[in-house]
Amino acid sequence: MRIYLLSALVFLMACTPRQEVTQRFDNWTGFSETITPEYEILRDNRAIMTVRGILIARDGQRGFAVLTRIRRLDPNGPLVLEMRSGDIRLDYRRNDRLLTQCQDRCRRSETGAILMSEATFRQAAATGLPLRISGRRQRYEATIPARLFQAILNTL
Repeated sequence: MRIYLLSALVFLMACTPRQEVTQRFDNWTGFSETITPEYEILRDNRAIMTVRGILIARDGQRGFAVLTRIRRLDPNGPLVLEMRSGDIRLDYRRNDRLLTQCQDRCRRSETGAILMSEATFRQAAATGLPLRISGRRQRYEATIPARLFQAILNTL
C-alpha cells in the first residue's frame, strides 16, 4: 500500500504545472525580466498562435508587452499587417519571420511584440485582450486570457 502511495505521489509531482512566471536579472545589461510560459490562443487547420506576457525593468523604468508567435502550415508564411483590440489599433512590432520553425510540425512563422502601457496591461489583467489580426494572407481572431497579465502583475 505504501509503495502505491509513494508511486502516486511521485507521479503527481511529475505532473505539476511548471512555474507560472520566470524571473531573470542580467548583470551585464542591468535589465530584469519577468516572463510567462507560452499560451496557445489560436489553433485551426492553417495556423497556430501563441503568446507570452513580459515585463522588462531597469533603473526604475518598466516596459510591458505581449510576445507573439504565429505559425502557418501553408507554403506562404504569416505576414501580420496590424493587430486590433476592438476599434483600437495595438502597437504591434514584428521581430522576425522564420522560414522554418519545427515545433508542433514544421511551419513558417512570424514573431513580434504588442507593446503596452502599464494601465492597458492592468486593464487586460481584468478582462483579457481580444485580438483581431489582419494579415496579408489571412485574418485571425483570438483572446489573450486575463491570467497571462495577472501572472506578471502578481510579481510586482
